[in-house]
Amino acid sequence: MMEEPQNICWILSDGTVGMEVQAVALAKAMSLNYIIKSITPSNILRIFPGFGVVPGISIQKKSQMELGPPYPRFLITCGRRHAGAAIALKRISRNQTYTIHIQDPRIRPTFFDTLVVPEHDPTRGANVITSKGSLNNISATTLEKEGRRFASLTKSLPNRKVAINIGGSTRNSTVTATQADKIVAQLRLLADQTNCGLMITTSARTDNILKNAIFRLSDRPDTIVWSNGDTNPYIGFLALADSILVTSDSINMISEACSTGKPVYVLPMGPIPPRRRKFLHLMEKDGRTRFFDGHLETWTYEPLKEAERIARVLRRQLQEKNIL
Repeated sequence: MMEEPQNICWILSDGTVGMEVQAVALAKAMSLNYIIKSITPSNILRIFPGFGVVPGISIQKKSQMELGPPYPRFLITCGRRHAGAAIALKRISRNQTYTIHIQDPRIRPTFFDTLVVPEHDPTRGANVITSKGSLNNISATTLEKEGRRFASLTKSLPNRKVAINIGGSTRNSTVTATQADKIVAQLRLLADQTNCGLMITTSARTDNILKNAIFRLSDRPDTIVWSNGDTNPYIGFLALADSILVTSDSINMISEACSTGKPVYVLPMGPIPPRRRKFLHLMEKDGRTRFFDGHLETWTYEPLKEAERIARVLRRQLQEKNIL
């Protein structure tokens, strides 16, 4: 059945997975008929997003898709780099497009119709909805499906399994050889002391120096290491794990791990900037995560389903305004 025209939604994306995933998750949770528009926002809007209100300012530097009319009823963007493009598109649509922006753009919330801001960021306002962590599509159904899909891959591992999700360098810090060696030593000791199986995945940000160190574990019979293959078992490993370890650099991966309701340990890697530290504190305070100290314990909590929760709040607000 075709979606009603008023449910058409554009998602502006430059291909950054961590941002696009969040925008898609919210669009799906709101049952919107979304189209991903691949763009590279213009330099001026990346640096000065508020300039999007100025007539004649170019939205994009280059693109694979046109951004001409007819304009959508809804627009979802994520990340400060897309904030200016969202503001500009609302202007050229003559305010016919309802803009929903995810993450703190560090400009006035009133530039957008709705702003979804992580709880660990300071921006607040009448049109601001706060989120606990990042948004994702991981549901109980998805976990069950992916768990079945990759069960045979892990059947040789010990019964107790731990998913290890490895990130990498960030804008603020670069992974060093010393840090990489320390992580490998911690994982080796964990497997030796607990007799558990390790299911390790790396990410797009994982540096070669860290990948090479991690691959030293691949010759162990109790360990599977995946990196950049055709079929990513990341969600399958989350489903099959009894516990999950995530490096401290990734709010997205920690949020995704917390969508399982399973014990999530944060594995420190490099300096932790203040806002990410606040996020980790909030997750720990809510009983979802603990910092890894070499031991494994068991606890439970309500799985983190922020896309679904925010979609409910947003749909109610839109219905009250007769927008949806």
